[in-house]
Amino acid sequence: MADLRRLDDYTGGSSVFPLAADEINRLSTLASTGSYTEAVGRGLLSTLGELFQFASWTAFDAGRLAQSKQLAVTAARAANQAGDRTLAATALSELSYLTASSSEPSEGVAMARASLANAPADVLPVVRVVLADRLAWACARVGDESGVDRALGLSESAHDERDAKAVEEPDTVYWINRDESQIMAGRCWAELRRPRRAVPILEEVTAPYDDTHAREVALYECWIAGSCVDAGDVDRAVHSAERAVTLSRSTASRRTDAQIAAMLAKFKPHKDHGAVRELLSSAS
Repeated sequence: MADLRRLDDYTGGSSVFPLAADEINRLSTLASTGSYTEAVGRGLLSTLGELFQFASWTAFDAGRLAQSKQLAVTAARAANQAGDRTLAATALSELSYLTASSSEPSEGVAMARASLANAPADVLPVVRVVLADRLAWACARVGDESGVDRALGLSESAHDERDAKAVEEPDTVYWINRDESQIMAGRCWAELRRPRRAVPILEEVTAPYDDTHAREVALYECWIAGSCVDAGDVDRAVHSAERAVTLSRSTASRRTDAQIAAMLAKFKPHKDHGAVRELLSSAS
């Protein structure tokens, strides 16, 4: 599954989701037809839970929101049946992220808080980072600025604890680092239309990413562009928007396509601006 996770980084969910679905079918067949001990069965359920959770993410990126939610729920059920409380918490937090990212985000906050409350007391700090970052996003989506601040503080504390403890971490969290959390912070402030807080963060932390991570960079440039429009800096916004549009063409991510469309809509009040006219024309 590690290879599929890396493949998703470079190509996007639309191309990886069918591969994840094939892996689920293969392992489900093995689980339903094989003979094994109870301990092995729990291990199979945990592995299936991880696969369902990954498939949920790729389905979301592929624009299959309803299916992605179903898969996240299935991941949580498999984790609970296996007695894997950490996986159950991360699956619930993924469901919170999907819900918060939808057109009806209100339930996302309660789910995100529950994922933190239900996580084991000895859960790895890196997992707490994930749960706290997703709580921050859920709070941002409902306009809860103080909730965002508190959640980002939890994330920062978990990062500090992680740095103080050199422990082995599962591949499921290979992508988590302080830059990713800073990007989430920038996204939250962009969502809350606080460009003076969002833009400096996003501009600083996107620098290490090259164009081989086209989806990630395109999304980040979308958030920068939108925040620059909010700040009234249209020329700067156009620069980020142009890069986002160009990079999005080399990804298989409907989520990115939707974000590009939402970003471009923010430019429409400035359609008489020459650079904006060119941007909207080239993106159509």
